[in-house]
Amino acid sequence: LRVSRERKLKIGITDDHRTPTRVEEYHRWLMDVDAAIDFSLLSPGAASVDELDALVLTGGGDLHPKFYGRDDALDRAEGVLLERDVYEMKTVKTALELDLPILAICRGMQVLNVTLGGSLLVDLATAGFQDHRGPGRHRLQVDPHALLFFAAGAREAEVNTSHHQAVDRLGAGLRPSGFATDGVIEAVEWSSKEGMPFLLGVQWHPERIPDHGFSRNIATLFLRDAQRFHSDNSTTSHQ
Repeated sequence: LRVSRERKLKIGITDDHRTPTRVEEYHRWLMDVDAAIDFSLLSPGAASVDELDALVLTGGGDLHPKFYGRDDALDRAEGVLLERDVYEMKTVKTALELDLPILAICRGMQVLNVTLGGSLLVDLATAGFQDHRGPGRHRLQVDPHALLFFAAGAREAEVNTSHHQAVDRLGAGLRPSGFATDGVIEAVEWSSKEGMPFLLGVQWHPERIPDHGFSRNIATLFLRDAQRFHSDNSTTSHQ
C-alpha cells in the first residue's frame, strides 16, 4: 500500500503477555506491506482505542472458561490471565462500537468469539479432535464465498498450527469461513458484511510465516480497510 496521508496509520496491538514477547512479529509482518504504521501496545491501563485506525488481537494464553459458562474446566485451560481477558473483551466491544477494522489471531479469534456470546472447545484432544498444538502445518479448507477466499485465492491452503482450543458455538453475527480437515473451525468473519467493518478471525499465526503469500494477502486486506477507516475518519474530522 503506497498511500499519501497526513499521518501514519495507527494500529493497536494487544500485548501478548509472553516472555519474551512476540509482538514484534506482528509489527514486521504488517510493516512489510505498509511501512508507514504507528503501533500502540494495548494492555490493562493503556490508552483508549478511540484514536486507532484498526485493531489486532494477538495470541497467548487461554481465555478464562467462566466467560463462556465453563467454570468447571479451568483446570484444562493454560496461561489464564483474568485481567487481560477482561481488558480485551472490553476493548473488542469498544472497537465494534467504533466500527474499527479488527484482525483476530489465534487467542484473539477466541476472545472475539466469546465477546460476541460464543463458546470454546476447552481442549481439542479431549473433545475428540486432532492435536493442533504443532509444531507443523495442516491443510485449511476455505469457503469460496468468504472474505478469506480473497486472501487464500484457492479452496485449500496450508497454515501453521499452535493451539489446543477452538471455537465451539459461534458468536452473534459470525460465520465460519475456514476449517481444518478434522472439522475444527479455523477462521470466522461476519455472516452479513453489508455495512459492517472489516472483521476476520484466524486460528493460525500468519505473522509467523510472513513470506507466505496467503499471510501477506491477509495483512493487505486488513490494512486496506484500516486506510479506508483512516481516510473516512480524517474527512469527517475536517468537516
